[in-house]
Amino acid sequence: MITVFAQDTADSTSVTIAVFLLFISLLLVALWVAAFISVMRQDRLTGGGKLLWIVVIIGFPFLGSLGWFLFGRGAQLVKTVPVSNAGGPAVGV
Repeated sequence: MITVFAQDTADSTSVTIAVFLLFISLLLVALWVAAFISVMRQDRLTGGGKLLWIVVIIGFPFLGSLGWFLFGRGAQLVKTVPVSNAGGPAVGV
């Protein structure tokens, strides 16, 4: 009887661990996909900036995605918009 109880506990524990790991895995995939979509929809980044962030997100799935949401949205890799002269044509165009 003790052996049967020990086996039930071990099976229950392994199922609980498997469900927990599946849940964590789904959260990590959702974070990765959300970061990828967020980078692609960012208008402020240049093509090179987007490529850099995508490489970081793919290379380091958890840390790259987390880095994007913590630091990347305010990144300095931004497009520069030409300033116009008092409603005239843009300078340097």
